[in-house]
Amino acid sequence: MSRALPKAAFHVRTCEKRSLYQAVNLTNLVSAVVKNAVTHFAASLFLYTYPAVGPTFFSTLLTLLRTYPSQVPVASTSNGGPAAVPLNPQTTDLFLRILHEVSLEISDAQLRLNKSPQRLSKDTELRDAIRENDAAAIAEAIWSVIGEAVAGVDLPDETGDAARVGLKGKTAREIAEMAVRVAGDYVSWIDINLMCVNLPSPLTISVRTATTDTLIETVGKGMPAADKLKLFEVLDVATVLTALQDVGREGGKQEADSEEVEMFRTKLARLLNGVGIELCKIIEDTSSPADAKMTASSMATALLPLLLRFLVDPRDDTSIAVYPFATGILSVYKKEKKRAGAGNNMPDPTMTDSKRAFLGELLKGTVNKMAYSDDAEWDLALEGEEDEDQRAFDEMRKNLRVIGDAIAWIDPELYAEGVRSIILETIDLYEAGGAKDGRVTWQRIELALALLYGFGQAISSQGPGAFVQVPIAEIQRAKRETEYRIDYTQFPLSQIGEMMLRACRSKIVNYPHAAVSLQFFEVVVRYHDFFKLCPEFITELLPSFLDEHGLHQPEEAVQARVFYLFSRFIHQAKGIVQSQVSGDLVRSILTGMQDLLVVNASLPDSEPPTELILTKAAGTTSFFDAQLYVFETAGTLISILNQIPDQQVVLLKAVLDPLLADLQNNVRPAATSPEDLNAIFKAHHLIMAAASVAKGFPDLSARSPTATGAWVDVFVSATETILGSAKVMSSFVVIRDAARFAFNRIVATTGQAVLPLIPTFIDCLVGQITFPELADLLSFLGLLVAKYKTNFLEILDTLLLPVVNRVFHFLSLPIAGTDDMVQHSTLRRAYFNFILSIAGANLQEVFYSEKNKAHLQQILQSITHYIANDSLAPDQRYGFGVLNKLLLIWVEQYRPPTAPPLANGTAPPPSPVPGFERFLYEQAVKLCFEIPLKPDFDYSDAQSFQVIGEIAVLLKALLQKRGSEFVDFMTTSFFPSISCPPEASAQFMTALQEAPDGKQFKKFLGEWLRTNRGPGR
Repeated sequence: MSRALPKAAFHVRTCEKRSLYQAVNLTNLVSAVVKNAVTHFAASLFLYTYPAVGPTFFSTLLTLLRTYPSQVPVASTSNGGPAAVPLNPQTTDLFLRILHEVSLEISDAQLRLNKSPQRLSKDTELRDAIRENDAAAIAEAIWSVIGEAVAGVDLPDETGDAARVGLKGKTAREIAEMAVRVAGDYVSWIDINLMCVNLPSPLTISVRTATTDTLIETVGKGMPAADKLKLFEVLDVATVLTALQDVGREGGKQEADSEEVEMFRTKLARLLNGVGIELCKIIEDTSSPADAKMTASSMATALLPLLLRFLVDPRDDTSIAVYPFATGILSVYKKEKKRAGAGNNMPDPTMTDSKRAFLGELLKGTVNKMAYSDDAEWDLALEGEEDEDQRAFDEMRKNLRVIGDAIAWIDPELYAEGVRSIILETIDLYEAGGAKDGRVTWQRIELALALLYGFGQAISSQGPGAFVQVPIAEIQRAKRETEYRIDYTQFPLSQIGEMMLRACRSKIVNYPHAAVSLQFFEVVVRYHDFFKLCPEFITELLPSFLDEHGLHQPEEAVQARVFYLFSRFIHQAKGIVQSQVSGDLVRSILTGMQDLLVVNASLPDSEPPTELILTKAAGTTSFFDAQLYVFETAGTLISILNQIPDQQVVLLKAVLDPLLADLQNNVRPAATSPEDLNAIFKAHHLIMAAASVAKGFPDLSARSPTATGAWVDVFVSATETILGSAKVMSSFVVIRDAARFAFNRIVATTGQAVLPLIPTFIDCLVGQITFPELADLLSFLGLLVAKYKTNFLEILDTLLLPVVNRVFHFLSLPIAGTDDMVQHSTLRRAYFNFILSIAGANLQEVFYSEKNKAHLQQILQSITHYIANDSLAPDQRYGFGVLNKLLLIWVEQYRPPTAPPLANGTAPPPSPVPGFERFLYEQAVKLCFEIPLKPDFDYSDAQSFQVIGEIAVLLKALLQKRGSEFVDFMTTSFFPSISCPPEASAQFMTALQEAPDGKQFKKFLGEWLRTNRGPGR
């Protein structure tokens, strides 16, 4: 037997060698299918024979490199050294393919995920065997192939037998690319010193794309810090990239005619980025040795000039490729500063001249890349219609801001000096007439305003204090004395305050380009607190918002954005505006907005109008959605005129009356023509516009639920008009949606004044309401219940049954698919939340009022029914939550008949729902066990575990309320009814009685239920 094994091994090796030699001839067919088949066969042979049976696998492969069929004439070459047979292109190709396949089989991280432990162990053994026996020969062969291939890249291609001998031209280039990739395969798992020696620098230049791709992949592979640093040392990326940094940029210009060169530059940037990120990781890794950190820091520093070079590249893809390295090195600097005990807006003790010089150049490059190009065609699109190039530029600018903000954190003085000089120089040029003579372009002004926009965030300054130089003593006093308020107006302006002053005073908003005016408005909205210190600019700013640079901007997308910005500015600076603006000025502003307070609406012409098209058009984001901000702004401006109520009412009616009159003109009970559908569409818009005016008024607080003032009557009248129109057109979902939005907004503004109209509103909607609308309506009613409590009780008593009956109707419909399941679940939870809102507001008496008490049992049974049937875990959690709430308010404390009378002679008030505990015993307790004992109940799911929690609280609360009665029910009635073994029931009741509360009982309950469900259930 022992003599048979060597003999078998000999036959296997012979077979192996013969098979591989035969493969040489097969590859002459140059068929990809054959090559792949041979490669797969060889890799399988390796897996089953190496190293015990086939230890010569790799040495056999190596002999094939310079082996040729007998019919091919081969001449030796010396190249100044000993004569050598040139590499066989076919066998070299096969050799590299097999090496790649072997590495893939035994080291690929993705394949490893799906392998068995036995196979993973086998792979480890194979890698160890290669390292011990063949790694050196493999590495030497790979670099030999690379060197010979690189030498042949520039040789001319040949034909006939000459093309089958040696590596030349296209063949040499393909072999070189493949060999470099194979080197990348092996570098992460065999001795780094073998794979990274004598790397010829011309390699990266000659076989550019493949080499760079491979190196990018290689530098990111996991390996110890020392090995990675050795790799970087041998690769000498700084030297190689320095030699290549001007490729495609000869003379400092971009080669527009060579996309291949541009792609190569981007890959060089990615290589630099990959190395830089890995070095930053080593520096920041607390487990890295000190000498490794020092070496990595030195290497990273050497790469910084290249980082700057690629970051400012005119091609955005190339610049973007190095952003992670830039943020990585800045993260290193930030942590160094923190470790030195310095925080934000503090000097950096670790700062050096070279570091500051780098940060200055990085800031300069970052700012320059943020600018639009000289030939840029700026165009803003409506939401959802954004241009791909503009979206990419916005994303790039956002990432550049991150770099700038990091520089500001490390060296706030350097950042402030650099950015401030650009902003103020630009304003100086504009004030000196630079816009007229072309010295200042829209790109430069837009950039300056964009930098001003980001300045406050970069230096972490907020509120009025950001715009003045507040003495430290004042800040400390404000912290000590909670009542003390700093008078910011007495202090000189800060840098950002000075820049805001200059920007406003220069009237730079008047530059004739939409990008400039829009960016200016973005700035004033962000820094609205500045106007608390310089309120005199309010009256100068408002006309700019109203003219052709603002609300009347001819470009629709820009105009839509300004609608929003003007609304935000008026809302945020309302207090300042109120102090600076008179009733006459508000009238003047509204007059300037008058043409924008007109609703124009028509359905798309692309297809014949139908009710489906109507619904789709109303739900699609459009210019009208932005116009609603104009109506809201009008409401906000009118709302600040409380001191002059007569003018307030006049102006409010001036805005609302045309909308309501137009609404009445567009009322249509049915849609029998395209004109009718367009009228209904316009009616929807008019209701939304009127509601948006109400949105401009402040919401009432819970402490003062009633609004006062003559303007309230105007909104009540408007609500009646909207309700009358909605009642006629209630069959159209767009009208119901708009009416619901209007009631939401007007109730929030006027409070109880419009509550009496709610029953009519509900009655108008309920007959036509749909699944999702009903869920929204329940949410709306829940908010009213929570806010108005007893003031809403009478109304709630009237509408409870109609609303609940609609819930019953919809939840009785069959579930035909996933969409139906989601709709049922949403409505079920909305119903449970509605009941919880009523109980939470202490309005539970509505359930047993004269009008509703006959239906209480049906409502209670609906709760348990919806928990038990077709419900998802979130629905069940809400349902048990409802039962818990009702238990607390309706279940009496149990007193045995034999209990002595209370000391004070008074008994607690009886439950308003006598016998509610019997309902819980008969219906709810059963569900507490049925639900979690179902086979599909997932104990590993977080939502399901929350259901267990609600059940635990319910059972514990029943025990606390009913005591021995509940214990007796469980032990003598319930547990026997479900055939629960006495030992299990006793264990359960003991744990329940000993648990201090439901939360503490939850864990036991989950384990007990899981155990008693059994493996087969």
